[in-house]
Amino acid sequence: MEKKSCDKCIRWICGILFAAFAFCWLYFFQRELLWAENRFLFSEDNGLRIWMFNHHFLVSLSLTAIALLFAIPGRLMFRFKKGLYACNYLLSAAFLGVITGYDGVNVFGQDLTVWIVSGAFMFVLFLICKIVASVPKSDYNDRPRTLAGNLLILSLLFSITSYLGNTDENLHRRLRMEQMFNEGRYAELLEYGRFEEESDPEIDFLRAKAMFDLEATPKGSGLGDMLFRYTISDPKALSRSLRKMDNTQTYLASCLLNGDVWSFRDSINLDEYKTLPCYYMQALVIANDSLAAVRFPKQFRDEKEYYDSFLNDLDAVSGEKTQYRANSTFIKYHESYFWFYTFKR
Repeated sequence: MEKKSCDKCIRWICGILFAAFAFCWLYFFQRELLWAENRFLFSEDNGLRIWMFNHHFLVSLSLTAIALLFAIPGRLMFRFKKGLYACNYLLSAAFLGVITGYDGVNVFGQDLTVWIVSGAFMFVLFLICKIVASVPKSDYNDRPRTLAGNLLILSLLFSITSYLGNTDENLHRRLRMEQMFNEGRYAELLEYGRFEEESDPEIDFLRAKAMFDLEATPKGSGLGDMLFRYTISDPKALSRSLRKMDNTQTYLASCLLNGDVWSFRDSINLDEYKTLPCYYMQALVIANDSLAAVRFPKQFRDEKEYYDSFLNDLDAVSGEKTQYRANSTFIKYHESYFWFYTFKR
């Protein structure tokens, strides 16, 4: 009777732990991916898509229940008990990983290597558990060994799910930002992931479009105030994307991204601005534009002092390698166009 009670307790522990992991995986860690996957799968059924978006909790709960149901055939086929009972959730773990493999293009975005490695890992885990199950074991310290064995197997199953599922941080960030952009939450989008050190061309362009759509005079000049506050993964690619928008402000921004301050100076119409966006002014300071100095004397003088400070700090490490010079001035100047023009263009 005591052994049956212990076995039942282990089954409950494994079920609760796996259910908790499955729900957290779906509700918290794969939220944006499931939203995007729903848009992809149900693009023609707008009502269902909106319902699933507004009821993410229920969707996560339902998928968790389905994952737990996969433990039933696992238990019938594998018949693992006691310290190996958690291995019955092998199919459940694979299910969770497979349904969260969306890569922005394909629902099952896992490449061939991921499928092969995952399949091999699951087969080896199953084989090892079968071998261990066939070895006679003493009853000494049975309960701690049983619990430890199940916890170890569960941790391996969670790893399988994580490996099969899409954990690309940039993809998740981009999907969240796309949702914000579609809802017109441009300011919130620009704050999301602002201080992350990694980006990709699609994130860069989303941020640039959000800056363009922010309320500013002239329209789109928000690019001149915000563009270089963020990590830009590929300035040339962003420049090409902005030029396709066929707008004066996006052209000016693309000139800055290319480091072409002379084309920028020749293209900007200072009469359109009451106050010049800071990065536009910094570019004109680099170009030593006399017209900007006359039209916006205080702003030009302030940015010129900032530029002189940057040049002085560079002179102090003039004998060092470029990477060292960039690193030594990064903290103080990395959100300026001066630093971008010198090291990143």
